Amino acid sequence: MIEDFQHVCITCRDIETSIRFYKALGLVVTEPVRELDEEGIGRAFQLPGSHILVAHLAPPAATGNMFIDLVQWVAPPSTGEAYPALDHVGINRLAFRVSNIDETVASLQGRGIAFLTEDAQSFGPIRTIVTTDPDGVFIQLLEWL
Repeated sequence: MIEDFQHVCITCRDIETSIRFYKALGLVVTEPVRELDEEGIGRAFQLPGSHILVAHLAPPAATGNMFIDLVQWVAPPSTGEAYPALDHVGINRLAFRVSNIDETVASLQGRGIAFLTEDAQSFGPIRTIVTTDPDGVFIQLLEWL
């Protein structure tokens, strides 16, 4: 039976570019980039001859074992596009809780990160804003009120 959350895997085109983006958000690399080309990867994911680059990232104050498993497929190469809109069926975004959304947004905008709206929007018990990572994956920041 399921015991706990483990990780969220995000496929990217360029692992170093994606690491820089997620570090700008405040995540830390908990496991540096490593190459994997073991036969079991190809069998498990039905992609024979797989060769990947992988790194793990997490918030610095994370509790538990949850992390982002960032993967760049070298062979076969990462392909396709992220979901085009948030109403697409499937896992449509990754959300991070922040303590002060206005300060976080200002800091990230200062680092060149753009958001879908000019400022955070309020609904229910949260304020939230959305951006995308370098590959178009939707990233939601939210502050609980």
